[in-house]
Amino acid sequence: MDVDRLLRDRWQLDAEQLEPLTGGMGSHTWLATGDGWRVVVKAVRAGDEGFGPGLELAARLGDAGFVTGRPVPSDARRLVEAYDGRLVGVLEFVDGEPLTSADAVAVGEMLGRVHQATWTAEGEVEEWLQFLRFFEPWLDLEEWIRPAVEGAMEGVRRLAPLSWAWLHGDPAPEAFLRQPDGTTALIDWGAAMRGPVLYDVASAVMYVNGAGQVVPAYLVERPELRDEVEAGLDTFLQVRYAVQAGYFAWRCSNDVRTGIADPAENRKGLADARRAFGL
Repeated sequence: MDVDRLLRDRWQLDAEQLEPLTGGMGSHTWLATGDGWRVVVKAVRAGDEGFGPGLELAARLGDAGFVTGRPVPSDARRLVEAYDGRLVGVLEFVDGEPLTSADAVAVGEMLGRVHQATWTAEGEVEEWLQFLRFFEPWLDLEEWIRPAVEGAMEGVRRLAPLSWAWLHGDPAPEAFLRQPDGTTALIDWGAAMRGPVLYDVASAVMYVNGAGQVVPAYLVERPELRDEVEAGLDTFLQVRYAVQAGYFAWRCSNDVRTGIADPAENRKGLADARRAFGL
């Protein structure tokens, strides 16, 4: 993709330097630098339905005082532009030190604040679960995948009521950046969606390998959810493992190599999901 031309044609930005960035599993990104400005250019597949809503959420949270890597509108005042067969956004660059699993308290606190700011009325669980249907064609790659995914979905159907908000969707520690003043930024909103807050909490627990610090920190911000978290966290962990299983089944089946150096990493991701189910 001609990123220089994209920035000139759609954003009226003349980049003096372009640097490919690594680490994204579902996107291609570049750091673009010009006279007194730095932005991140992010490109995803044309069918990515969550990209636009994620950028809109980042913008709303930015308006509310969060540091999110908010999108920069194009000359046409669009947050997302279709270009060269992809969807592209230009985001404010956010510097900072990525958190690690040792920073579980900061992760939990930030998620609690985000959910408080984006609270919404409870929606239809069955409708929300449809995001897992994207992986439907690949769930038979190995015999254990479909039963595990369907069992996780059934577990959520049995829970009610649930608290909803706009979710980050993939709160891995590296999406949280420690700022020079000690505050925390939260970037990478490409998986954002409206849904049960327990999905984000379970995702964070999965990434830091345990609930020991994430959950207490989250409940400091959202103490009214204590009973809900205690009753539903394990169920939503199963959903999160189901997402991992479906995601890596899709990547393995289509030889998707974005964000990895060796195709064996996709097989490892699938094997890790299987172990998470105790299979």
